[in-house]
Amino acid sequence: MNPLEIYKRLPGINCGKCTAKTCMAFAMKMAKNEVSLSECIKITEQGKNELEAMLSKADLSDWKDKFLKELLSDMAKKDLASVAEGIGALTEGGILKIKYMGKDITVTNSGFNEELGIWDKLMVLMYVRNAGKAALTGKWVAFRDLKDGSLKSIGFKESCEAPLAKVFDADQEGVIKRLLANGAEKVSGFTTEHSYKVYPLPKIPFMILLWPAEEDFEPACSILLDSTAAEFLDVEALLFLGQALVSRLKR
Repeated sequence: MNPLEIYKRLPGINCGKCTAKTCMAFAMKMAKNEVSLSECIKITEQGKNELEAMLSKADLSDWKDKFLKELLSDMAKKDLASVAEGIGALTEGGILKIKYMGKDITVTNSGFNEELGIWDKLMVLMYVRNAGKAALTGKWVAFRDLKDGSLKSIGFKESCEAPLAKVFDADQEGVIKRLLANGAEKVSGFTTEHSYKVYPLPKIPFMILLWPAEEDFEPACSILLDSTAAEFLDVEALLFLGQALVSRLKR
């Protein structure tokens, strides 16, 4: 955390009531996790709320960075050739070639050859580490019907299906364009003409069904997965994967 950004949200009156004695010193210590926000008894409610939000984001960033290091450490020991076929990837000269969000990504034991955001790196590395080998069934199921899916089904609906329905209602052409750019193909056989199959990762297809708003109905979205999806990523990681895809479709 940036001490100056912390200081801007402190009272700035140097009341001397905390262990740091001055607001700037408090900001410096807080940036190093050496003091608790509760020590500042003069802070405004707005300042407190803003700093708590900053702390939450910093904790998330720290978690992601630590997890990425852990996954990269596992990757350094991984026999890429032994897992490639099971996850729908290829290997050549010690390089794993995998399609992610419609793009070709290359990974080695030391990391990525392309510039990717941290969430994207986490998705690919978790998928490789899990090294699933199931054959896709072609049976489409709701998120809640996956192994342990009921635990995260509400989160999946609120962070994936509901936002995508809203964006599609406002920008149908844009969402379809972005779906196709992410490797989606239009399919038939569902109760909506707006049905697309997309592979965020090679063995994890999503079936995205979209309904625009009509006179008596709100816009809607249903995202189905192959019944084997939890063999390749656990449901929490599948939730993150869905969020990553929806984020691309909202841009």
